[in-house]
Amino acid sequence: MEETFELFDVAIGGGGPAGAVAAILLARAGYRVGLATSVPRRDRIEGLSTRVAEMLRNHRLPLNGVSRPSQRRAAWGVMAGAQNVERIVLRKAFDQGLLAQARTEGVTVLTGNIASMQPDESVIRMADGRRLLAGLLFDARGRRAPRKAYSDMNRAQLIGPESISISGFLDAPFLDQAGSHIEAHPEGWTWRARLSDGREWLQVVGDKRELRGGQSASQRLAGMWQHVVGASSAKAPLPSTFHVSAAGLRLNSPELDPRCPALGDAAVALDPLSGHGLFWAISSALMTPAMAQALLGGHADLAREFYRDRVVDTFWRQARIGRDFYASSGQDGVFWLSRRVWPDARPAHPPLARPRLEPRVLLCDGALCRGEVLVTERDPGGAAFVLGQAIAPILRAIGNRPLPERAVFHRTYLPSLPASTAAQLHGWLISRGLGQTPAVMN
Repeated sequence: MEETFELFDVAIGGGGPAGAVAAILLARAGYRVGLATSVPRRDRIEGLSTRVAEMLRNHRLPLNGVSRPSQRRAAWGVMAGAQNVERIVLRKAFDQGLLAQARTEGVTVLTGNIASMQPDESVIRMADGRRLLAGLLFDARGRRAPRKAYSDMNRAQLIGPESISISGFLDAPFLDQAGSHIEAHPEGWTWRARLSDGREWLQVVGDKRELRGGQSASQRLAGMWQHVVGASSAKAPLPSTFHVSAAGLRLNSPELDPRCPALGDAAVALDPLSGHGLFWAISSALMTPAMAQALLGGHADLAREFYRDRVVDTFWRQARIGRDFYASSGQDGVFWLSRRVWPDARPAHPPLARPRLEPRVLLCDGALCRGEVLVTERDPGGAAFVLGQAIAPILRAIGNRPLPERAVFHRTYLPSLPASTAAQLHGWLISRGLGQTPAVMN
């Protein structure tokens, strides 16, 4: 086919949740957006937290394929029983809903295989010869995006123990009610979800080393499946149709490429154990309009700092949270040994002597700007706004004095706010350890 091309302000490679949400938000911000995406594959199932569902609603994004909240049960060390709730997501319907919304918002969606993304030429090339030319590219191709080198760290520091996920609809269901169930096994873990129509999805995660050997690929996969679920009371054979993917945590893009920033799994591929896959895809997409404005406006320095704080810190935080969750499984098989010590021995939430203000790049009215955040043990990444109020200016005004009592706090520092709102903010600051200490550490 003869090559054809289209011109855009921004072009995105990859039409999963990260790419589709980014395209929608960029179009709403006034950019002419092109989105290249492959044809949706067969359906798969994931979990979605109530927090992510609320995030989608707040940004007027569709919830196609998302169930009502249902109980999530656990058999994981000391964590047993009904721990929390989650929504079951039919990914094909969910992704198609986001792409339909992107088209409604004016995004040009090109469907087909992506041959390459070339930031030096500002072009996305499709396998059929079409090209998307743009002033800025975003890479949202997930784990298929190429990993980028990082001179300060070796490969072992950027990629966790390699896991394989095998999942599919069971030929015969085992759960007796709708909802989900996560369970630790001697050599891996499983996540089950029963849909309202009676179908049951099972995801089995084991060590990639289990696939070694001289057998065929399908035999090795079946062997790993049985190796993980073999000790389960609800033993299930490998489904006749199944999905296989890498499942380990990895930092794919440690530094910002100002010509082609990475989004979602293309930046940081999360371990599905964290349950944060869709949360990270959506939250990373939310920063794209501000990133695009900074990069197209000549403020790559702000974009780099913002990327580092949001993306690289997410990697380390999730790595250490995952390590601690693996350690809590109560299992000591080979699968668990490496996962409960990687990436290091540093705490997921380092203790702080007192809360403190730190300089960061922030989102200010949709644009990147320099400011300060309050770092506490409960907010290691820093909090800039609470109830719509910037925290740092209030604490700077209080200075080295202790936080005053509620009525004085309202009257002196937030007189324009309703008393109830000021009281909520006052309570939040106390919950962060500012009740008896100076508001600002010099």
